[in-house]
Amino acid sequence: MKRNSPDSGAGRENLWPPEARWLHAGIAVGVTIQLFSSLWMTPDWQHADYASFTQLLFSFHAWVGLTTALFLLWQWLWIATSARVRQQFFPLTGPWQPVFNDLRLLLHGKLQSPGPASRLAALIHGLGLLLVSWMALTGTIIFFFLPQGGTPPGAVLQTLIPLHKALSNLVWAYWIGHVGMFSVHLLRRDRILDIFRLGS
Repeated sequence: MKRNSPDSGAGRENLWPPEARWLHAGIAVGVTIQLFSSLWMTPDWQHADYASFTQLLFSFHAWVGLTTALFLLWQWLWIATSARVRQQFFPLTGPWQPVFNDLRLLLHGKLQSPGPASRLAALIHGLGLLLVSWMALTGTIIFFFLPQGGTPPGAVLQTLIPLHKALSNLVWAYWIGHVGMFSVHLLRRDRILDIFRLGS
């Protein structure tokens, strides 16, 4: 990928505000743990069972999911109370020209430098946020409807489980794409690591 703009250099103010960095850290770490733990866990829809490592992993998956849901709630509250952030993630009323410009550059092998801007990357982040929020919502409801004492799963749980699983492959695709684009920015020596610096 060619650079569309030069590196801003180190020593300057962080590209992302502190709130964005903490939210990114919480959601990114949470979603990553959820994805990889789901590969080896043994779901026990009857109750949380600790008889084996894979069942213990299921319980860990559930609790990390609840924590990630809290970060997502924080993210949505920030979106709801900030018109600027809302416009970045969901430019429903435009302007769409910056998004089209970024898409045109991408098709020509060029990539915009990273940063919190109302462009293609922000829009894709918004769509990814909707996707993981669906997983968090269904997962949280599943957690609170897990039967206790070995009773059989109720109708609500039986309905929610396939809904929770339905978009898991899309989350994997989004995660792989997200890590891939991070790697490209890192190879270009862009200031992508700013998003991971939680301090001032």
